Amino acid sequence: MDPLLHSLFRPLQVNGSDLSTYYIEQKPSAALKAYVACYWESGPANRVVEGNLAASCEGTASLSLPQEETMERVLPDGCTDILFEYDSVSKRQELSYCGTFTRPFVSARQAGSETRIFAVRFFPGGAHYFHGMPTHLFTGGNYRLEDLWPESIAVIGERIMEAQNFNERVRIMDEYLNQLLLRKRTNDCDLMKNLLHRIFVSAGSVGVKELAECEAISERQLNRKFGQWIGISPKKFSEVVRFQSVLHSIQSGGGLDWTELALKHSFFDQAHLIRDFRRFYGDSPLTAAKDLRKLSDFYNTRPEASAILKI
Repeated sequence: MDPLLHSLFRPLQVNGSDLSTYYIEQKPSAALKAYVACYWESGPANRVVEGNLAASCEGTASLSLPQEETMERVLPDGCTDILFEYDSVSKRQELSYCGTFTRPFVSARQAGSETRIFAVRFFPGGAHYFHGMPTHLFTGGNYRLEDLWPESIAVIGERIMEAQNFNERVRIMDEYLNQLLLRKRTNDCDLMKNLLHRIFVSAGSVGVKELAECEAISERQLNRKFGQWIGISPKKFSEVVRFQSVLHSIQSGGGLDWTELALKHSFFDQAHLIRDFRRFYGDSPLTAAKDLRKLSDFYNTRPEASAILKI
């Protein structure tokens, strides 16, 4: 992949709107920017005092009083993730790999739980460089990392659990991925770079037939490449990119004219926009606007706002 693609597509989630949790993101080192979108972590807000917030170089976090249960909406973004789920008190640890998904889902956390998740969010196509397997094998599922990762990851998992703060966890994982990248012969794919570039520039509105014609390949070859590198078809991936583009437009604020937004993102009409958006968000664009507004208000009005670092 090409790190320049990151300037054209930035996967967006709505983490941090629940006030009983914290959520932090940090970018990878320069050598990994072509493959990794970010490192992220979430957990109970009362645990952030260990230094996760103050030590984070580039992140976002939220703090509040605990509730009975935390519910986080997780949105399709074309990425795959390595997840380190651990409890520093019980020493319980689970390592998994989450494939590409095309439907939103809700992640729940019980009140009083000390479970934290530290994760690597791979940029679309980035994980394939490391595990070398057809990415479509993992689409829509969550798999034991030890069963598929090419290098022993258990030791890294133990170091992640013992680390004192988010920055240290990022450093450990970043060093590991850099070493793994140096040891592997990466099969660089200029075709995939070109295809992703066309999709990102068009904000997901380019058709499959046009993509194939522009790169002088058959639609069958196109679908096979996307299955190998991204995990979903070029049509579905373009739809996810368009959804993410609409989400960024909503996040940017200002007056929202849904008809104008539909035309901007190449929908037939407002009804088409709302129907398509609901598939990926699980609710209407108006609800998304309210969710993102709540998140914005929280960061702009909380007394701790000066300590919250923007991405």
